[in-house]
Amino acid sequence: MHLNTSTQTSSLEKAIGFSLAAFSMFVVGYTATRVYFSQPQERVDLTETTVIPHQASLWSEFGRQF
Repeated sequence: MHLNTSTQTSSLEKAIGFSLAAFSMFVVGYTATRVYFSQPQERVDLTETTVIPHQASLWSEFGRQF
């Protein structure tokens, strides 16, 4: 008969440890995400937006010079 000492761990103990670690990480991540999204967000003023012009409009000034 083989007895486990304090330095030896079985595969079942490792599996339980990994499961607990994964579950703990999930709970912490889920809680942090819920807290972040539950806080009020600042309002964005939609009247001032940045619009990137089309590539053709960037060359329109070049055609007018000649």
